[in-house]
Formats: sequence, C-alpha cells, structure tokens
Amino acid sequence: MADIAETALRLGHPPTDLAATRPLAVPADTVIVADVWISGDLGFVLLLHRRDDDLIAEELYYSVRRADGVWECPDHLGGGIVGTELGTSAMAEDALAGASVSVVAESESLVHTGRGSDGDEGELVRAWELLVSGGADLIEIERFPPAPGTPAISRRDVTGPLMLLVLLPGERVRVSPMRRENSSFTRFGDVLDLHNPEQ
Repeated sequence: MADIAETALRLGHPPTDLAATRPLAVPADTVIVADVWISGDLGFVLLLHRRDDDLIAEELYYSVRRADGVWECPDHLGGGIVGTELGTSAMAEDALAGASVSVVAESESLVHTGRGSDGDEGELVRAWELLVSGGADLIEIERFPPAPGTPAISRRDVTGPLMLLVLLPGERVRVSPMRRENSSFTRFGDVLDLHNPEQ
C-alpha cells in the first residue's frame, strides 16, 4: 500500500483510477485513496480497503518531502475499521444523522516534522477523518494564527464522503461545508472547530 500512498503524494491528490467517489464503493481486492493532505513538506494519505471479513478498513500513511522535491517512502501510522458502510448516498446521510459534517475518527501519531531544533525529535500530529454530506461541494478551512489575527482561508473540493485533515501542534482550524451556487459559495450546516494543542 505504501506505493499507492507515494503515488498519491506525488500527484498531490488521489489517482483518478483509485480515488474515492460519492457514494463510496470499496470493492474486494482494491485499495482506494480516500484523501490526501499535504502541509508544507509533510504528506498524509488515507487509504481504504475491504478486509477478508468484508468490513472496510482504513490505513493512514505519512511521508516527508526531501529538498529535491521527492517524497520519502511513506510510513504506515496506523489503521482500523471504518464504523459504517458508505456504499450509497443514503448510508452516508444516515451516518451523519442530519449533520453536514462530522468527525468519524481521530488519532495522534509521533512523526518527524523537521521543525525541531535538531529536526529528529518528532512531534505529535493529530489527524481527523471527516464524513461530509453529499450536499457539500467543498469545505472551507479557516486556519487561525497562534496570536489573535485574521485567519488564512483555503478551500478543498469534496471528492468523496471521507476527508482527511491533519494539524501540527499549536494549529487550530474551523471547517465549514459549502455549496456552489452559480459563481458564489454558501456555507451550510455544521461548523467544526479542530485544535491540536501545543505539547
């Protein structure tokens, strides 16, 4: 699976033939790239596959981009069972129970970030897997600075029901689902405030 994660990082998004779709079908003997999260020279990839007992499992991979722009071979950070089937839009909406976005999994991992004084101590990053309503076209991410100030805003297209978000220590964001309406965007439904405290 590391090679699939590496390809996704090199592209900066899920490969077209392995990308998650809405609704999310995970055939047997197939690894799906649910999402890719890149922050500077750190990259994370969420993979899905179907186990022998027919349950959907998730695997989280991580890598660092070298100075020459090449990604290191991704390391496996962890995995588990996805708590719900998402094979139809109705299944995803049932799991959301009326919400427009919700957290379905959260984890912490000690990874090398290169930000420390010697670059080798590692930091605890926090990853969230978000289940997003089929009514959302994109999510808006407001990234708040450590001191009071104007947040930096970015937007990500919603390509599948599961999205990955990873924060370094001290980072805080607000996530808002949005709909496209002609040439503008409108927030709808729930807002998530996510924070990875300083260690």
